[in-house]
Amino acid sequence: MNQKIVYATREEIAQAMKDNAIRKIALKRRENRHLHIWQDTGEVEFYNKYQKKQAEYDNLGFEFRLYMANEQRKKRIKDRITKMYETRKAVFLTLTFSDKLFERNITSETRRTYIRRFLKDQCSEYLANIDFGSTNQREHYHAVVVPKTIIDFEKYREIFDSNINSKRIIVSNNSVKLLGKYINKLTNHALKENGYYQRLIFSRQSK
Repeated sequence: MNQKIVYATREEIAQAMKDNAIRKIALKRRENRHLHIWQDTGEVEFYNKYQKKQAEYDNLGFEFRLYMANEQRKKRIKDRITKMYETRKAVFLTLTFSDKLFERNITSETRRTYIRRFLKDQCSEYLANIDFGSTNQREHYHAVVVPKTIIDFEKYREIFDSNINSKRIIVSNNSVKLLGKYINKLTNHALKENGYYQRLIFSRQSK
């Protein structure tokens, strides 16, 4: 395995995901999780003895780096969703391609470009990822977005199926956490299916 995730091939990452590399490291870290209570303050702190050096000793160095990269991605996802959520304008979209688009036999990368263009045109902030139907494996996308105004789906009727699921995100304590987990689950699913590491589509964050 390559030493760094950025130099790993799709095949290496896909195989690691199929071998449940992230879960494997998560279980080892759970087994090595220790509790420390500071005597002076009584503060409770958890720390983990299973770090990079031990993982490399177990010949799991690549898997450990993949796990840590996944943890960092989850944090970035949560931060982005939190920012959109706080605008009180966030919407959750399910974008399904039209039959005519699939009949044209264009590539998945071209369909991905259509998604990116649509989101950039219609939304000020967005985070999206690919998914596949559980029964028919039909490709579609899920996205959390902040629309610029009212999303003009009619403008893209030749690309998307007419049955677009668009739901305003209800303000609640669990919304960000649940959406973050869902998008991250889709990321892991895409990794298993395609061997891609960076499959999220996202807007440039405003300063």
